[in-house]
Parts: sequence; structure tokens; C-alpha cells
Amino acid sequence: MEISKLHIHDIIIIGAGPCGLAVAARLCENTPSSLFTEAEHRHFHWMKASNSSKRQSKPVRTSRRSNTSLDRLLSGPSVSGKLDILALDATSDKWMGAWNKRFEILSITHLRSPMFFHPDPRDRDGMLEYAYRNGKEKELKEIKGVIGKSLSKHQRKQKAKNGHRSQETTYLDERDRNDFFRPSTRFFSEYCNDVACRYNIDSIVEKSTVTSVSYSPNEFADGGIFTLQTSTGVKRARNVVFAAGPATPPTIPPTCTFCHKNPEGVSHAFSPHPSPTSSLPDHVLNKIKIGRNTSVAVIGGGLTSAQVTCAAINSKISKVYHLMRGPMKVKHFDADLSWVGKYRNFQQAAFWGAESDEERFEMITEARGGGNFTPEYKKLVLDLVKTGQVDMFENIEVVDAEWDKNIDMWKLKTEPSVEGLCVDHIVYATGAQADFMSIPALQSLREMAPIKSVNGLPCITNDLQWNEDIPFFFSGRFAGLRLGPFAANLEGARTGAERIAGRLAELCEGERSDSGYDSETYLGNADDVDMRRLGLGAANQFGVLASNRVTFDDESE
Repeated sequence: MEISKLHIHDIIIIGAGPCGLAVAARLCENTPSSLFTEAEHRHFHWMKASNSSKRQSKPVRTSRRSNTSLDRLLSGPSVSGKLDILALDATSDKWMGAWNKRFEILSITHLRSPMFFHPDPRDRDGMLEYAYRNGKEKELKEIKGVIGKSLSKHQRKQKAKNGHRSQETTYLDERDRNDFFRPSTRFFSEYCNDVACRYNIDSIVEKSTVTSVSYSPNEFADGGIFTLQTSTGVKRARNVVFAAGPATPPTIPPTCTFCHKNPEGVSHAFSPHPSPTSSLPDHVLNKIKIGRNTSVAVIGGGLTSAQVTCAAINSKISKVYHLMRGPMKVKHFDADLSWVGKYRNFQQAAFWGAESDEERFEMITEARGGGNFTPEYKKLVLDLVKTGQVDMFENIEVVDAEWDKNIDMWKLKTEPSVEGLCVDHIVYATGAQADFMSIPALQSLREMAPIKSVNGLPCITNDLQWNEDIPFFFSGRFAGLRLGPFAANLEGARTGAERIAGRLAELCEGERSDSGYDSETYLGNADDVDMRRLGLGAANQFGVLASNRVTFDDESE
């Protein structure tokens, strides 16, 4: 079939993980909830007032701020009518297929994220409500050590006068306790399936690998068309959303100068595995089956490395050597707690107010701080150290290794040196490098409309769009320069989906009014009058009479 005669989708989403699901669900939601509560915004504005040098007196507390932004009190923009959406995923024909597989292989029982990090656009507390409604409270695990009563400014001064050391800022107090539980892996999977079924998008995922994306800007009078070369044929769409994570195969770091000596003896934690339930290769699993002692070296200092270590012990590995280039760091989340607690709007405002993308990247790097363990996995690994099943080495680096064919084992050389370090297999748990410039599928777009990148992250618009003329969007870690340190996790998935939906509402429905809402929807249809806007004084209660759709029973009057 000629390409010009192929079906044209409204939107193609590349990637069926949490970011892709969040975008698809958001585009199907007519009344999405606000991303931030009114209480959060009131506190943020109070902080701004408190820090202002021009403030002469205390701000007067009222029931409603006079400068409350309407887009924070009301639902965001939506696209009316049913969109033709197709999702393409390289590993599965189901939502969250690769995500669920990775969690299964690493035997991860609970997520790291709190309850308000999820891809559901309908309600910030949707996952918590789902747990209570379905009686699944027991599948939630409390995130201990983050809830505490904050000290007031007066209390901090009194402690300082009494000689006490200044207490580190506590970002979360008792009212936040219900939010800071972690869902089980099974519960989160069920919730994502519920979201997909609710919006009737559970069957739009196609297993297909995208190899090339090109754009014809003037193919039609009303806009351009994307042409995607995929493993299942050519696809066409008016808009494309890239939500495929790092989008490049996980690779062993170039510092591994010995991998060529026995490629089967070295693997990456995120590489495809022959076993559906283990990250270990067959030759190691065969040794376990016949009862031989086995050993594995895990290289990395992030949470994944801890999960690989625990999974290896659960797979009956006799000994695991955990090697970290730096010291062990512990965090509840992959960014500082200040980006999660009640001061996060202040942190986000500083990020959005940065003068350059280079400065934003530095803020991301500082907030994330490199690889780290959660307190839970720190305890699990240290307990294994106590039993002798794991040996942990901090501030150490593997500089070389020799494969001994006589014993079928690696002999590792480290700096500083550790004598007698022999292992059956080496696993690199060093994450996946995200480099926008190295994605082969986007080469055509980069040549057609080059855009700048900073340390592998593209410099896109605030709507997460390639540029103002090309409706190609990024969600996930490649939107980091616009969303901040949490762009790559579940919170970034929902925030990114909100921005993308706002721009797609403009592209699919025409220009909206200056307030960000379609005046015909809110004022021109008597059946769709938004009572919230009327109550806030943001709309004229008689404006609905101007609609041509309104008729009167008695025309003589």
C-alpha cells in the first residue's frame, strides 16, 4: 500500500510504560484534577511573601487568596471527542509490560514511590482511594522515617539559645502520613490495569519497535504528518509522544576493558535475560542446579544494585561481592526529600526560574545526587553482610579481570587491591545512560530541525514539544530540563502528561481563550456551565444567554 493511503492516527505514543500510560489516560480524561492542592499553593505563596524584603507587615489570612491562579483551582484543558491513539512498545503489547517484567526478575515486592505518584489523571489521591475501595490496605507499606512534626521559627530560635544543634528541616508532618505509604508491585500493576480499562485504552498497545521517525510539515493544508518506520510496518500520525525511557539498549560502561575476554561472563542488570525469573545467565544457574558453590560480583551503588544483590541471594548464589565506586548513600526517594514534601513548590519555582538549561541540569544532578539505597534495602543488604552471604566494598573500582578457563571463573583486579576475588559472573547495575543525540530513530528529526541538548537531555519547549512547529513531544527523563529531578519517575509521568495534553488540546481543538479554557465549553453551552468558575467570579452568570444554542420556549417574549 502506498504510504499516502495509510491510515493516519491522531497520536502515536512510543513506549507503553508509566509515562505512555499517563499521557494516553490524560488525553481521555475530560475533567482532570489539579496537580497541586489549594493548600499547597497557599503555603507556597505564603513562603514567597515571608521571604520578600519588601514586606512590611504580616500577611492577612483570608479564606481565599486574591491572586489565586485560576489554572490551579480548576481542571486543566481537555480534548473533546474521541482521539485515535496508538501506543507502540518494543517489548510488549500490554501497558507496563517491560516495567512488570523487570520488577519480577528483580523480585521487587514494593515500589519506592509514595501513594500520590501514579499515572492516573483523574485524582491525585486516586491510588489511595483504590486501595481503600478494594480492601487492599495490607498491600501498602509505610515509608518510615519521613513523617515528623516541623519546628516553628520560634522553636528553632529557642533551641539555638539553649545550645542545641539546629535540627535538619522536617518536610513532612502528621497530616501527610496517609500519602507516604508504598504500594506493592502487584497492587500497582492492578491499579494501572484499572486506569487503562477505565479509559478504554487497554487494547491500543501494539508490540512494535520504532526504527525511524520523519516529519513532512506541509503534507496537508491543516498540518504535517509523521511517518514512523517500525518492525510491524509503516505508521502515520499527526502528533507523536516519545515516552520510551532512555530509548537505547542498556550497555556495559566503557570502563569495562575486559568484557571482550568472555562476553557471556558479563551482563547488565537491564539487559534482556534468557530466564523469565532470574537475571543470571544459564551457566551460573546450571552450577546452582548441580549444587556447586557460586559467586557473583555486582558493580554499582544505586538501588538497582541492591535489588540485584538480594535477588542473587534469593536465586541460591553462595556469595555476592557488592562493589561500589563511592560510599553507600541512603535516601527514601531518588531525589532529595525537599522535592517531595510541602516545600516542593518552592524547589520547583527555583528550578523553573533558572536562567539556563545548564543551570537546571546542575540542579537536577544536585537533587538526585547519584545512586543510593533506600533504608529498607540498606538493612536487607547489611543483614546479608552479617550472615556472610554478601561482602560489600565501598570506594573501590574494578580495573581489570582475567577469565580462568581452568575453573571457569573471573579473577578480578581492583583498586585498592583485594586478594583472591574470584567470581562466576559479573553484573553491572550502573543504570541506563539517556542520550538524546544517540537515539537512532530520531536522527531524521535531528537533521531536519536541530535542537540543542545539555548532557544528553534535549532543550525542548515548556510544553515538552520539539519546537513550536513540530508536534513531537517528550515524556519521562528526556523532559528533565523542563520538569525537574522527578521527570523520570511516576510523578514526572503525570506532570508531563498534563503539559502535553495542554498543548495537544490547542493543536487538536484550535486555540483556547486567554484563560486557558474553551469559552464555548464553559459559557456557550447551557448544559455545561462550570459552576466553579461562576462561584469564583471568573465567569459571567449571564454569559450563557449569548450562546446560539440557547432557545426559549416562548419566542414572543
